[in-house]
Amino acid sequence: MRRTQRGGHKEKQILFEYGMIGEHESYVKTFGGFDLYYQGELIYFSSSKAKELLAILVDWSGKEVTLSHLAEILNEGERDETAAKQAVHLAWHRLKQTLKKYGIEKIVIKGRGTYAINKEAVVCDSYDMVRQVKGASNFFVGEYMPEYSWAEVTLSNLIRDYFDEGES
Repeated sequence: MRRTQRGGHKEKQILFEYGMIGEHESYVKTFGGFDLYYQGELIYFSSSKAKELLAILVDWSGKEVTLSHLAEILNEGERDETAAKQAVHLAWHRLKQTLKKYGIEKIVIKGRGTYAINKEAVVCDSYDMVRQVKGASNFFVGEYMPEYSWAEVTLSNLIRDYFDEGES
């Protein structure tokens, strides 16, 4: 089941025109809200925790995130560490199921007690801005995954590193 794409055909057309996505690529949108697209179609997540897990991995930019750290972030306030870790395992299972439906399960990597995004397997607006890909910063309007409070640290870093330089 797919949700109606935000911005519909027009957003897909803009992404193709700017060269942000190719026909067979996974595109991660972090500016203005977090979403994942495959072949220009918005991917629907049946679990908000699975989507947030992917968002955390994207935020970590390919670095490995430990199970314990994910449990802390995804289950803020949960005192039972075992239950929090089990919730991460469930979110991971649901995330993999969703990605497998589209044949893109290899965009995420699970190691021994660690999880990561495969940066080489996705196109991402914030990754492109950091790499200074021409036109990538045009998509940044001061919002980075606003639905997640933990993303405010990265937002502050983006603003400082890419927009405050000229104001010194």
